[in-house]
Amino acid sequence: MSEVVLSVPFKYEASEDVRKILEDFRDMINFCIHKALKLGVTSFARLRKAIYEEFKAKWPNYATHYCHSACRVACSILRSWRKRGREPRARKLFMRLDPELFRFMGDVIKITVGRGKWILLKLVVGSYQAKFVEAWRKGEVKVGEIVVNEEYVIVPFRKRVDLTNPSDWVALDINETNITSTATDGGTFRIDLSEVKRIRHVYFEKRRRIQAKFHDKPRLMRKLLAKHSRREQNRIGDLLHKTAKRVVDLAGDRGIVMENLNGIRKRIRYGRKMNRRLHSWPFRRLQFYIDYKAKLRGLPVYYVNPKGTSSTCPLCRGKMKARNGRVLRCSRCGYEADRDVVASINILKRFLTQDVGSFRSPRRPPYTGEVPFGHKRPEWDRTVMCGIRSP
Repeated sequence: MSEVVLSVPFKYEASEDVRKILEDFRDMINFCIHKALKLGVTSFARLRKAIYEEFKAKWPNYATHYCHSACRVACSILRSWRKRGREPRARKLFMRLDPELFRFMGDVIKITVGRGKWILLKLVVGSYQAKFVEAWRKGEVKVGEIVVNEEYVIVPFRKRVDLTNPSDWVALDINETNITSTATDGGTFRIDLSEVKRIRHVYFEKRRRIQAKFHDKPRLMRKLLAKHSRREQNRIGDLLHKTAKRVVDLAGDRGIVMENLNGIRKRIRYGRKMNRRLHSWPFRRLQFYIDYKAKLRGLPVYYVNPKGTSSTCPLCRGKMKARNGRVLRCSRCGYEADRDVVASINILKRFLTQDVGSFRSPRRPPYTGEVPFGHKRPEWDRTVMCGIRSP
C-alpha cells in the first residue's frame, strides 16, 4: 500500500473573526521562535514542553492545541533559517491546523477556537474541488492537516492506493526539450518540451525589459514583476500537468522508472546563459506530477542513479562520444544512437539489474532483433539488448 496526498485549494468567505485568528496565530509562531532561540531548543517536543504553561497564560481564550501547531511551524521556520542576520519572523498571515482543531464537513470547515467556541469557514466548491469532496463523502480519501491563509484553505486529501506489480516497465529520460522513453516490451515514445523552454525565455526577456524601464520606480517594477511571475508559473504548471498526464496515459499499465536528479543544480557550472537556462528547467516539478498521477492509477514509480546514463554504451559499457549533433557512437563496439535514447536504455537497464526492495523484479523482455526508435545497428549484430540476454 502507498499513500498519495493531493492538496486542493478552496476559496472561502473571509470575516473579521478569521483574520483575528490568523493574526493571533502569527503572534504565536513568533513567540515560539523567540523562545526557541532564547532557550537554545531545536526539538519540537522540548520546545512545546518548555513554553506550554506560559503559552496557556498568554492566550487563555485559545485551545491549548494551538501551542502544538504553532511550535511545529516555528521549528519548521528555524530549520530553514541560515543562522545569519537577525531573528527570523513570520510575516504572512496563515495557520496550519491538525485534525484536532478543525472538522471538515464538505462545503464547510468548523475551526475550534477555545472551549465551546468555534468559527465556520464557508468554502467555495467548484467543479474541481467537488470531485474530492465527493470522494471524501464516499470514504475514498481522508483529510490531513489544513493550511488557512487570507484567501484560501489548502486541504490535503490522502488516498491509500494498491500499487500493482507490472510485468513491463518504461524508463523516462527527462531533458530540457523532450521526454524520451524506452520500455521492456519494446514500446517507445518521445514528448516535446520545447514550449517550456520558450515560455521561460519569453518571460525572462519581459522581466529584463521591465527592470530596465522602471528601475527608477521600484514599487511599480515589483508589481509588474510579480504579475508576470504568476502568469509564467501558471502557464508552466498547466503545461507540465498536461505533459505528466500524457506520460502516464502512454505508460498504460507499465511501471515507471526515472532518474534521481536531486542535487543536480549544485553541479551546474557552465556559462552565465547556460546556468540560467538549466536552473529554470522544472525537471523536479514534472517528476512530482508524473509520480503522483502514476500512483493514483496504481503504477509504481522508481528512481535510479543518473550517473553516466548519457555517456555509457548500453551494450558494452564503453564510452559514448558525440559523432553528429545528438548522435553518439561507442568507441569500443561502434554502437550508435540518439543520446536521449541511450540514456533511457541505461536508466531501464540500471533499474532491471538493481535491488528493487519488496517488489518482484520485472520480467526480462525477449530480444526481437528489431532496432528501437532512434537507434542505428552497428556493423556486427548482438543477442544482447539493454544488457539483457534473449532467452
